[in-house]
Amino acid sequence: MKWIEKFKESIDHFAGETVKKEVMEASGKLRSDVSPREKAKWIKNAMEKLESLVDEEKMKNIMIATCPHKFPKGRIQKLRKQYNKLGNIDKLLEIMRNDRSWKGTSYYDHPIRKGNTIYMTKVPHDPQAHKNADTEQQKQLAYCHCPWIKAAITAHEKVSPFFCYCAASWDKQLWGGILEKEVKAELIKCLLKGDDCCIHTFNLPTDVL
Repeated sequence: MKWIEKFKESIDHFAGETVKKEVMEASGKLRSDVSPREKAKWIKNAMEKLESLVDEEKMKNIMIATCPHKFPKGRIQKLRKQYNKLGNIDKLLEIMRNDRSWKGTSYYDHPIRKGNTIYMTKVPHDPQAHKNADTEQQKQLAYCHCPWIKAAITAHEKVSPFFCYCAASWDKQLWGGILEKEVKAELIKCLLKGDDCCIHTFNLPTDVL
């Protein structure tokens, strides 16, 4: 239930107590032993209610701040040191792309620079299962890292794509730490939009280039 607590805190911070109460009341109670279908219905209702009460920018900010996962500080510090030593973002990206420590694939989500924007394509949560999947649903379940969206996929529930701004927090922490500057995240592709992968972008400050 840690995610729900972060969700409530984030709504309260960006939209206020009244909006938080309306979203939580509309969603109903959720037990710890909830089934995937009930879990999917809960998050679908919560996102629909929230989206009806706040604008797009607040939706993004709320979901990014909701993510409870912390990017490993040691990795951020190592990459920051390498970046400061190299003084070149493209050389750093090459180092990141060559890292294969996530189950034999890219730990750093295949970073590519186009202009002043970094594109990060999420790697499958279970690369082997994703490769061997026989159905689209199996492929999606193997690709997605999020238990909430896995529940929605399993239950065939349509959840707002805004939800996947939550996942942007992971790489936002990384780039903010490397550059020691605030970076803006955008969602380009995601499973909830019907895409076969999830891509987030992160803006680079002009002085980085």
